[in-house]
Amino acid sequence: MKLSRRFYIIACTVIFTTLTILIPALPASAANITNVALSVTSGPPGTLVAITGSGFTATSYTVAFGGVTVIPSTTMPVGGTISNAFIVPTLPRTGIPYNVVVTATGDTVNPTTFIIIPAIWLSVSTGVVADEIHISGYGFLASTSIEISFDSNSIVTTSSDSSGTFSNVDLTIPSATAGWHTISARDYVGSSPGVVFVVSPKITLSTTTGTIGSSITCSGNGFAGSSIVSFSLDGTTISGTATTNSNGAFGTTTLTIPAIAGGVHTFQARDASGNSATADITISASLAINPNNGPSGTTVTVTGSGFQTNGTISITYNGVNVTTNPSPVTANNSGSFTASFTASALPAGIYSVVASDVTRTASAQFTSIATATMTPVSGSVGTSITASGTGFKPKSAVYANFDDTQVALGASDINGNFTITFTASSSSTGTHQITITDKTNTLKFSFNVVPSLSLNPTSGFVGTEITISGTGFASKHTITFKYDTEELSSSSTDKDGAFTVVFKAPVSKGGNRLITVSDGTSTLTATFAMDATAPSAPQLLLPQPLIKANKLATLDWQDVNDPSGVSYTLQIATDATFSILILQKPGLTTSAYTIAEEESLQSVSKKTPYYWRVKAIDAASNESAWSTPSTFFVGFVMSDWVQYVIFGVVAVLFGVAGYMLAMLRYRPKPPAKKETSSE
Repeated sequence: MKLSRRFYIIACTVIFTTLTILIPALPASAANITNVALSVTSGPPGTLVAITGSGFTATSYTVAFGGVTVIPSTTMPVGGTISNAFIVPTLPRTGIPYNVVVTATGDTVNPTTFIIIPAIWLSVSTGVVADEIHISGYGFLASTSIEISFDSNSIVTTSSDSSGTFSNVDLTIPSATAGWHTISARDYVGSSPGVVFVVSPKITLSTTTGTIGSSITCSGNGFAGSSIVSFSLDGTTISGTATTNSNGAFGTTTLTIPAIAGGVHTFQARDASGNSATADITISASLAINPNNGPSGTTVTVTGSGFQTNGTISITYNGVNVTTNPSPVTANNSGSFTASFTASALPAGIYSVVASDVTRTASAQFTSIATATMTPVSGSVGTSITASGTGFKPKSAVYANFDDTQVALGASDINGNFTITFTASSSSTGTHQITITDKTNTLKFSFNVVPSLSLNPTSGFVGTEITISGTGFASKHTITFKYDTEELSSSSTDKDGAFTVVFKAPVSKGGNRLITVSDGTSTLTATFAMDATAPSAPQLLLPQPLIKANKLATLDWQDVNDPSGVSYTLQIATDATFSILILQKPGLTTSAYTIAEEESLQSVSKKTPYYWRVKAIDAASNESAWSTPSTFFVGFVMSDWVQYVIFGVVAVLFGVAGYMLAMLRYRPKPPAKKETSSE
């Protein structure tokens, strides 16, 4: 048994040694076979393709596409795994796929294939009808006819070169509706994938300038088919519409320019689907006047449009700035305005009315006729009156009389024009005659005097002294006065209808108070602003917070000053919200109050004190805020003699207690008992 076991071990050792020597000498195994994969297996030239593979033993590799090297010799990554990418070269498509070959020394790689398909690109991807664009293509059959189509309609034909490409072929966008359309190219094998081209709307205007109210025409294409098209200027709708045909086009449409500011604006056409196109149009200023003829002094209404939005407008007559109504003149948001002025005195003839802003000017013509005017024809005593005329004697004195009294003296110029200004004389209400004369020519006008009222001051406090003055009332007539509904003393006007009355503002509520003056025929009112400012809230002084007070305590607070005078309201409550009042004293005229015997307060502790507050009210009924509440309490109150008795009793008790303690301390101890021994 021992021999057999030893023999077995020796035999195994020999066999193992022999194999170790022989194995390196064995011939090499067969070549390694592996596969690769592509991320995409079809596409046009220029497609980026990822290539992957694993299990390689070679130290480098190359990749060829249809015989064209697309990845030159590249070091094999550690682990023998390929992960790379290449671009499909410019080659024509064929009837069979192209081989993609990976060469790796020592490895056999199964080839994979890639199919080239055609593709096109556009120089632009959006435009309007009639635009010219350029088209290029690749991946088509080599040297063959290529047909290019817009949607399904063939537009142009070209040819590919030996690489299956063509470039920069011109294509004019045909009439088409707005939105996406497809452009494609095909050889006899088939079409390329379509490329989207977006058609945008386009409009054409008959003019790029115009004025408000003038006509323009518009045509367009590239809109939605069979759709209603509306028009606007900067969002302002223009009356009128158009209807497109099946290809989204519409013919000449006449429109009227609406009111809009002058300058460059955006004209827009929009269909029912929201497709729109715009064009710039310049709106020029225009001017109209009414009337266009009349005498000097005529009120001329000027209407302008097409000016600057919210711009200030200056108006001249015969080159001279005129006073306008309103003044200043401002164009509205649409660049339009309406104003008036009084034609100045000029010799009969035709004169220019010119309106302008900082950038635009428009004019109209006014024909002046010889005559005279006066303005105003009604007003109160003291109103400024201006009379202007033409056709008077040149360089002559011109007199103005109010009734029978001369009130002004002027002179005409070399052309017989004049302007004379005076004021309405003190006179009673009604119509009075004004005469303008140069002793040869006389003009008469009527001026209506109306009552007027003045108040001084117009605001104040109770007791303020107020002066009321009036003019233009009935002559020598009784005048009655009211302050709100309260009748005041009456007075009388003088022969010219004037009066003056002084009175003091009575006690009344703060705010606007109406003062009414009447002579029985004419009634005028004025407003007196009575003090409406509330007095300041009082500040509480005594008793201080949580201090014990007498049941007939005196409560004191700081004085509040007010021009109208003040009174006070005092409240005492048992709660902080003053919902449980035990005392309320309104109309207090001093800043302190002593609680009366019949109002005496019950005793309370600090834990449940009394709360008190005060507010001020002036004679115009303006109330201040309540003061910040304070607290106090009322305890048991003893007279002095009761306190002295109590102190005396306590002292006696303390003395007795001390004496007893002393006696107990010094009491002698009893003698000790003797012990008895037991025999």
